[in-house]
Amino acid sequence: MLAKLTTKIALRKAGIPSSGLAMPDVSALTGSGGRDGTGGALSTFANPFANLQVPVALKSWQNPMPPPVEVAPPPLIDTRAPTCPKLALPVANGTRRPCIVVFLRHCGCPFAEETFLNMRGLANKYPKVIFYAISHCTKEATDKWIYALGGAWAVQVIIDEEREVYAQWGLGVSTTYHLLNPWTQMAARKLGTEKGIWGREVDPSGNRWVVGGAWSTNELGTIKWGQPSSTADDIPKLEEAVKSLGL
Repeated sequence: MLAKLTTKIALRKAGIPSSGLAMPDVSALTGSGGRDGTGGALSTFANPFANLQVPVALKSWQNPMPPPVEVAPPPLIDTRAPTCPKLALPVANGTRRPCIVVFLRHCGCPFAEETFLNMRGLANKYPKVIFYAISHCTKEATDKWIYALGGAWAVQVIIDEEREVYAQWGLGVSTTYHLLNPWTQMAARKLGTEKGIWGREVDPSGNRWVVGGAWSTNELGTIKWGQPSSTADDIPKLEEAVKSLGL
């Protein structure tokens, strides 16, 4: 009450009427002042974004849902490989064999395509090693992408839509620099001009912000090589992964 009185006195001394700061009546514009409860100048303008839908092509750029488990630190060399229901190393059934585990960025990524083609060739060359390709896209999208590349051959594909395995191996969501830095853009163009790998259509289940990576494990499930990708164009040197296994 005292504050209102002080304000009125100050306005009077300044020569400003006390009604000068009152908000204007816009009920006639919004339609709330209409006698029939409808109409008004602004009532005819509908919200242009009310029914806006994100195009399918842009869904892969949205922030992905968090995985069901907390993102762990990436496994270090000479430590045990992370274990989860979808991927337990060493393999419990059958003869224990060394493994190379590759986490794909997303189906349609040109760098993921180059990585998959490399590991497919090495899987045929080294049949004693199990090659795993982990995809967070749906099975349908992953199968379609692999079919376009000519098949999986000896590579074993694991679908991890919730990215639980990714999180267990320390792979979360990348930064803007990781994906959009100028060197990555130049690398993408170079990969296209030199090898004809320009990338393919990205399924809505894929996400461009997911970090990829690769590791090797011996027959006991111990990490011998590997790390997360430092940038989107950081294609793992899988030949080094094979050498780390003594092959």
